[in-house]
Amino acid sequence: MRLIFDLDGTLIDSAPDLNAAANRMLAEMFDAPPVPLETFATFIGNGIPKQVERSLRHAGIEVSPERFEEAVATFKKHYAAAPAEKTIVFDGVREALEELRREGVRMAVCTNKSEDLAWLALKGLGMDHFFDALVGGETLPVKKPDPEPLHECARRLGGDAPVFYVGDSETDEKAAAAAGYPLLLYTEGYRKKPVEAFDAVGTFGHFRELPGLLKQVG
Repeated sequence: MRLIFDLDGTLIDSAPDLNAAANRMLAEMFDAPPVPLETFATFIGNGIPKQVERSLRHAGIEVSPERFEEAVATFKKHYAAAPAEKTIVFDGVREALEELRREGVRMAVCTNKSEDLAWLALKGLGMDHFFDALVGGETLPVKKPDPEPLHECARRLGGDAPVFYVGDSETDEKAAAAAGYPLLLYTEGYRKKPVEAFDAVGTFGHFRELPGLLKQVG
C-alpha cells in the first residue's frame, strides 16, 4: 500500500505558526492589527499566497502585484524562522505513523505549502523520517485540488501498490476524486461541511483508528 497524507489540518494543526507569520507580515509591512487565530484558521487549505490574500482582505488592505509578492515573501520568511514553535501534532499521529512504517507502508505528504517549508516543519517536529516523498504547492505548476500533485507523490513512492489519500478538507476531497484515489477523511481538521457530506471510503476522528481502518478498506 502507498499512503499519501495532507499536512495542515490532517497530521498537524499548523494554524498557530502560520497565523503568527501572517501577523508579523501585517505588522511589519502595513502596521496592521493581527488576524485572530480562529479567523485565520479558515484561511488555510490553498497555500500561503491564498493565506496572504485573505489576511490582507481581512485587514482591508489593497496592494499592487509587486507589493503582494513582497508580502508573500515576508510571510514565508517569518514562517521559515519558526515553522514548528506553536504547531500541534494531532493525537496519535506519531504512533500511527510508526505502526504503518513497521508494516511496510510507504508514505508521502502532499501539501499546498511549499515543499521547502513543509520539510522544515516536519523536521522541526521530528517527523520527516516517516515519509519517503513530499510534494508541495510550488513543486509543480499546479497545486491541489488539481490531481497532478497526488500523482507525482505516487510516482515518487514508486511501485504499483494501491494508493490511498488521507485528508481533512474539501480541497482534499476534490483532489482525491480528481486523482481517482480513495479518500480517508480525518474529521478533526479544517473541514467546513459536515462529515456525512464528504465522498470518503472511511472516516476517523483519532489517528489510533487509522491502521485498523486501512486494513478494512485496503
